[in-house]
Amino acid sequence: MIALIQQSKSLNDTMPNMKSWFYILSISFSLSNALAQTAEGKPSGYELMTSKQYGNCIACHDMPGVQGLVSNFAPSLKGVGQKFSAQELTQWVVDARRFNPDTLMPPFGSTHGLNLVRPNRVLLTNEQIALVVSSLQSFR
Repeated sequence: MIALIQQSKSLNDTMPNMKSWFYILSISFSLSNALAQTAEGKPSGYELMTSKQYGNCIACHDMPGVQGLVSNFAPSLKGVGQKFSAQELTQWVVDARRFNPDTLMPPFGSTHGLNLVRPNRVLLTNEQIALVVSSLQSFR
């Protein structure tokens, strides 16, 4: 019984230290995730493509590097960097309606011809589109 009390006392003595370590580890983990995007804190092209807040390409396209449930609603993006030039890929992302007027792909860099766009701004900036195209070009 005395050994059990001494053991529980030593565990109780270490609990505040363990809580401190968990706190430090959680902060470190949060910082490493924040720094993982890019040096400037901006998402990479791949992150833009897989994020629901930005491109969300994985909602319709199968993409290299994405595991689990994949969509086959739209063509796969595997190999697009070999099939299309940077200029063609840019046009697809900016406004795919120029290639196919009946496409269901949203124009990420244009609001031309859209009704009731609120707020009236593009989904991705030119800089973000360039990052997405760079990622697309790497899909060979």
